[in-house]
Amino acid sequence: MTSPRWIPITLAGACVLTACSAAGEEPAPARTSAQAAPTAPTAPAASPSPTGLSPAAYGAELKSAMGPVGSSFKSLAKSKSIGSLDDRLERAEGALADAVDRLGDIDPPPEAAAEHADYVEALRDVHSRVGDMRDGVAGQALCSSSAVLASMGRSDVFRGLKTAAADLSSRGDFTAETINVKVPKQRDRRLRNGTLIRNGGRGGRAYLEINNGGSKDAVVTLVRGKSKVLSVYIRKKKKFRINSMRDATYKVYYTTGKDWDRSARAFSRDCDFKRFEKSIRFRTTRSGSVIRWTNWTLSLHAVIGGTARTKRVKPSDFPR
Repeated sequence: MTSPRWIPITLAGACVLTACSAAGEEPAPARTSAQAAPTAPTAPAASPSPTGLSPAAYGAELKSAMGPVGSSFKSLAKSKSIGSLDDRLERAEGALADAVDRLGDIDPPPEAAAEHADYVEALRDVHSRVGDMRDGVAGQALCSSSAVLASMGRSDVFRGLKTAAADLSSRGDFTAETINVKVPKQRDRRLRNGTLIRNGGRGGRAYLEINNGGSKDAVVTLVRGKSKVLSVYIRKKKKFRINSMRDATYKVYYTTGKDWDRSARAFSRDCDFKRFEKSIRFRTTRSGSVIRWTNWTLSLHAVIGGTARTKRVKPSDFPR
């Protein structure tokens, strides 16, 4: 601490150590550290007013946003052909996008804000997964609604949405919708080699032998005119002979894949659809006591010296 200094001042009056006064003036009192200047009282902080929708209004928003989502998935589950799959997936994708946008813009009840954000994020995950399913259908890796739903089920997006919906519903007097659709397990169904799925065009003398040397099971379908006459299941690396083929000219189609769906008459995964460019003709001739007929052997895989060419066809153009 420094020592006080004498401050010499020449005035008509007396000098003191800390202050001086002129004649006729009272010295101003010195302010000490214990004498603080008075301050205005501080107003109490205002409490934030609650914001967000009421539980009733919020519940109505949830129901309205999720209604089209549920309807689109019910429609998807009823699809019976690969041709309708992408259209129904596109509708589901659009319904989910609308729900995410709508619910992302609303202000939920304050007590449910965190759970609301998790619920919207779970919907985004389902939307993204549906986009992946559309890619799978376009590449024919997924060929049925059961395969699509099984794949989505394995990704746990339905379970994530169910959990988020339960958490959100527990925060108030409202119900967060989930997607109520049966999720099947992935299957690998196969028929016995040589199973006749459709058994027509019989009653002749010739035979048709089919050799499937490929890596996937196949179903071969013969079409006479516009009629689907015969369909036979040939397992991979197997062959089968169909006897008593009736005289006629047949177009030959075949599909390959995994997991045969009897109700849809199609493979549910890794499907492909082809047609032999040339038709085959069964013909019986008689010359005196001699009867001649034509037999055919078809190979569904490339062989050395093979002359039959095939081409891919659209799933919608394949006879089922």
